[in-house]
Amino acid sequence: MTTQPGDMDLCYMPATEQMSLFRQGKLSPCEVLEAQLRRMEAHNTTLLAVTEAHVDEARAMARESGERYRRGEGIRPLEGLTMAVKDEVGIKGWRITAGALANRQASPAIEDCSFGSCLRASGAVLHVQTNVPEYYCNVVTWNRLWGITRNPWNQAFSPGGSSGGSAAALAAGFSTLATGSDMGGSIRIPASQCGLFGFKPPYGRVATSLMQMESEGPLARNFADMALMQDACSGPSPRMPSTLKPRLAYPMEYPEVRGLVVAVDFMDAWGIPLDVSVRKGLEDACARLEAAGARVEEVDLGLRATDFEIYAQKLFSTYMADYCFEACRKAPDQATPYLLGMVSRYGNVPRSAVLAADQWVENRSRHIQEQVFQRGMSAILMPTLVTPYLPADLGRVPERSSITINGEEHAVSDWEYSMTWLWNMMGWYPVVNVPAGQAANGMPVGIQVVGNTYEDLEAFRVANALAETGPAFFRGELFPDVS
Repeated sequence: MTTQPGDMDLCYMPATEQMSLFRQGKLSPCEVLEAQLRRMEAHNTTLLAVTEAHVDEARAMARESGERYRRGEGIRPLEGLTMAVKDEVGIKGWRITAGALANRQASPAIEDCSFGSCLRASGAVLHVQTNVPEYYCNVVTWNRLWGITRNPWNQAFSPGGSSGGSAAALAAGFSTLATGSDMGGSIRIPASQCGLFGFKPPYGRVATSLMQMESEGPLARNFADMALMQDACSGPSPRMPSTLKPRLAYPMEYPEVRGLVVAVDFMDAWGIPLDVSVRKGLEDACARLEAAGARVEEVDLGLRATDFEIYAQKLFSTYMADYCFEACRKAPDQATPYLLGMVSRYGNVPRSAVLAADQWVENRSRHIQEQVFQRGMSAILMPTLVTPYLPADLGRVPERSSITINGEEHAVSDWEYSMTWLWNMMGWYPVVNVPAGQAANGMPVGIQVVGNTYEDLEAFRVANALAETGPAFFRGELFPDVS
């Protein structure tokens, strides 16, 4: 397929605008799908965002959506919008590889999972699966099965992980919306790296799993599209007893922030400096909120990079142990170095470490409540990453094990450059990644907006205010050059 004039406009058209034109009969879901498939064919070989395309199935879905619009009835919440699906969502007839060489012959799913059922019921056009690090255990996206996923904004760098393929597909114009899942930052990190909005819902808001540290959530190129997708995916599921009742509706419009008090933590005590691009993005966000009538107060949340060990011991000795460690032990010759390292370090964590992690969560959440929310503050602003400069092949060979901060190389271990996993330990807090700026070499920078426990709409209120005045990614001339 050869790209055609007008494809760029269709590939990047906001979801809300598409649905308006679909209803008016001025555009069809099939037209958008075909434009995005052409763009994917032209550029995915370089970016490796998409692992498998389900073209015939997607075309049938798009035709059905078109018929619903023509009849003007039975139009569902995401009717006709293309949806890139992370390679961890169970869709009937699709295989889940989890980016593992050992799973290259995985059998297709025999039914949709709870979240997959929600996507199908929403009317979305499910057309592609997207790349992930092996068993989702990295903040960059590469594996031995599919290869290295590169960032459309600067191909030397990673789109992040573990939802890196989804984020890269969105930023490259291969899809209108995309799924992510987040149990350590896997929605927010790729959103930050790719200039996207991404939401980690609080535990139970979306039908995901019984893992309190994990949630499925939306990735989108603008705030309104993120809210649209989250609204469609929110709500209880008869197959998932952990989902919350009643369903929370996410409106498209939010009150102004005038009069709100918002906390900010520049994470000076984290132990690793912020890149100047990240600090500037956070400072600019504070200034924009103040210009909108909010008051911003600096706080110290008491969070440290060294606390990662607590998170890792709990995650990899409980939730992830059976899922990926056993597979790695059975076929170590097929595993990636980062997964082998995780098995070596966390394969035999004592029960006492898990109990200590639970105590850390209780103490840390109490401190945050006392410092922020019990003082009447509505949200917290903080960085998503210490730097956007994560090499696309970070950790693939020993000489690619450092990151750049303020022009200097830092040998940072584990996820110390990520400030996201804290909110998976405390999974009841809603967190939005909001684009906050752009570094000198084109890489986007994001920040986190953290709401109080289950106060999703207050987090969205602050995120919306920042979206209205923030950098105009995917508008005007601010698009990635993927040629």
